[in-house]
Amino acid sequence: MQNASGKKYMLTAGHCMDDGAVTWHRRSGDIPLGRAVDWVYGNDTDQSDYGVVEYTNSNVTPYGTIQYKDGSEGQISRSAPAFEEEKVKRVGTMSQDLVGKVLATNATVTYSDGTTLRHMIEASNCAVHGDSGGALFSAETALGIQSGANYADQPCGDSDSQTDRSSWYEPLYKVLDWEGLEVY
Repeated sequence: MQNASGKKYMLTAGHCMDDGAVTWHRRSGDIPLGRAVDWVYGNDTDQSDYGVVEYTNSNVTPYGTIQYKDGSEGQISRSAPAFEEEKVKRVGTMSQDLVGKVLATNATVTYSDGTTLRHMIEASNCAVHGDSGGALFSAETALGIQSGANYADQPCGDSDSQTDRSSWYEPLYKVLDWEGLEVY
């Protein structure tokens, strides 16, 4: 993502921010990426879950892509609201469940820590602990930021959605509007 002047940002789940401005590192190689500049987890008007990281390492090139587990990348060129029954894919750090569909576009979920989030996207994709912040997308359109899932302590299937699984996502287009960012 970028702002109007072209400054680059990464988006993730707000609950990953550990209650403070932290330096973010690339998982592979422990390379510093940037610093958290804004985050929300269930304590704003809309009961949201998102975080914004400003790229500050000039030796890192921020790409407007998603990265698959095998290292290949997929281009993201826009964001849009999700619609029910839309076919979607999801990527995460710990697992990938690449086939699913949108079940609801205005879902409310309460997690085991007691936090209730509203106006979330619910999808049939499985997700596990550690996948938070990953992208929900359809083709080149970014739809959401992964927040949580039921059965998050159990493994996902290799490629197909599992009928008993649901996952929840912060709608990306709203975050971009609130933060003054756009897809590049």
